[in-house]
Amino acid sequence: MRRTALLQCIVAVISLALLSCGSAKKITRANFPSDTSGIVKRDSSATTAEAERALAAGISEKMKDNHIDFKTFEAKLKVDYNSDKGNSFNNIRANVRMIKDSVIWISCSVLILDDVVRCMITKDSLKLVNRKDKTVLLRDIATAKETLNIPFDFATLQDLLIGNAIYFNDSITNIVKTSSVVSFSCQHPTLISLFNVFADDFGLQQSKVTDKDSAGRSCELTYGEYKTVQGRKFPTQRRIFIEEKNILKIAMDFKDKIEFDAPVSTPFRIPANYTKE
Repeated sequence: MRRTALLQCIVAVISLALLSCGSAKKITRANFPSDTSGIVKRDSSATTAEAERALAAGISEKMKDNHIDFKTFEAKLKVDYNSDKGNSFNNIRANVRMIKDSVIWISCSVLILDDVVRCMITKDSLKLVNRKDKTVLLRDIATAKETLNIPFDFATLQDLLIGNAIYFNDSITNIVKTSSVVSFSCQHPTLISLFNVFADDFGLQQSKVTDKDSAGRSCELTYGEYKTVQGRKFPTQRRIFIEEKNILKIAMDFKDKIEFDAPVSTPFRIPANYTKE
């Protein structure tokens, strides 16, 4: 079963980094808009079908206009994580650096202790050093998928971190317009992706990915607190909800040093006395 790969990857990386469980912080879930004013009515006539194809083409063009392109990226963020099983990890400090289509580098730390976990992901490999336990995880992508049960995809993880729409394509259907939001869906072989975008600028508001094979498996993302950074509209707030047998909640708040296309380093040293897992 194909899941929302990148999200499971983040859960795995962040959860390995955590040292302390503080009091749980409630991660609030935003509802999809209920405003139905101004809905575009559709029927089976050829005229309406042609109009909807034109509308879909316009949506696709505007979504692509909002796509964040970059050569390199660096940002600092705060991560909170909890699940309905009672696991809670708060105030994780993360530094993310990316070289487009090449490397994703993540360093995680908690209060008092710096650089507890360092992770490097490429299209072919995953490397993770746990400085607390003095262990290192080295996997090729195929093995990592089996070991961690997280069939993540490099390009999708890259899009999530940079703030681009995930699982978006040109197969746009079920278009509904309100005064404030445009909603639509995209079809994939094993998934359905739903999107809500702001009606004025088509910035991402929410998206939801569901598994066609199981109604109980889904991932919902909410984007907010947009800032213009070097000419790019960047959502500094993300809320992620993964539902399968359990519910996982992740809050990501980008705080400092959001920077595009500056030189970045991705140092990754494995101490000789660390145990390989």
